[in-house]
Amino acid sequence: MQLVGSAIAIWFAIAVAAAAAPDSYKIIVNPDNPVIAVDRQFLRDAFLRKTSDWDGGETIRPIDLAIRFPVRDRFAQDVLKKTPSQLKAYWNQQIFSGKGVPPPEADSTSAVVAYVLANRGAVAYLPGDADAGAAKVVKVK
Repeated sequence: MQLVGSAIAIWFAIAVAAAAAPDSYKIIVNPDNPVIAVDRQFLRDAFLRKTSDWDGGETIRPIDLAIRFPVRDRFAQDVLKKTPSQLKAYWNQQIFSGKGVPPPEADSTSAVVAYVLANRGAVAYLPGDADAGAAKVVKVK
């Protein structure tokens, strides 16, 4: 019985540490956005500017955290499937060819939340332990 209790305690400690890891993230949208979950591919297309509208027709307005945030690299690898250097090269090519520009960058998590609250079509990521304020946290499928 003690072995089971120890195993549960270890599992719980790992789960708590993972939830608070600086590179974990959560996705937020404006509270008026009706979505409750987003597909990983949809997020990828939204942040790479390959799609421009939500299902309801609202313009998608992604926002990135500044490069200094470790969660940015985690999001880029997990969702965008790009390393930081690949992402930089992607945007350089898009800008040079006139196809698009990267999402705006915010220098703080509170600036990200403020942007999401001010823009109905906004979508963003935050560190897993950051306060989302009045923004709606959605699941990633």
